[in-house]
Amino acid sequence: LQVAFSRASPVLLPECQHCAMAGCDKGMIASLFCFIASLLTLIQGTIYIILRLEGLRVALESCGFFEADCNKAWRGIFSIRPNVVFDVWMPLFLGILGVSVHVKSMRFCALFEWILPASYTQYAFFMAVTALFGNVGYCGVFGIIVAIISGLAFLVCVIVRLMGEGKVKGLRTAQGTE
Repeated sequence: LQVAFSRASPVLLPECQHCAMAGCDKGMIASLFCFIASLLTLIQGTIYIILRLEGLRVALESCGFFEADCNKAWRGIFSIRPNVVFDVWMPLFLGILGVSVHVKSMRFCALFEWILPASYTQYAFFMAVTALFGNVGYCGVFGIIVAIISGLAFLVCVIVRLMGEGKVKGLRTAQGTE
């Protein structure tokens, strides 16, 4: 049963092919939640890097010509050591990945096609990782607020998947997917 009739008007039941709100699409709603959370994560990651760079100074006068650890603080931000890369750059990286689901111009290499979520189950997992590892520990209260939004996006993805949506629906952005 999709529609039960009463005296006044039809009543929509949970099997909602025609949403009460004019033409809503549950997949698009989930994608919008995830896009907003990812955009906020990208902003958070950018702010975090700016805050980390704020006190960074390159010493020239106080260093000897071959002094080993004169600019050691630089390596605390710009490094290829996995512990530094994951710790410092994770919010920015997750924000770029999340936004690139819907904005193709943000996909900087072919690797993105392999990493990006294709189903709402994968999208839910991605948003949980974003909330736990890319939001909570960065930028104070703002990070916690973004984590809550990412957590809500996770829940919406789970609900949408349980309602039968499979493949992620792209938002219609100027540089995005359709």
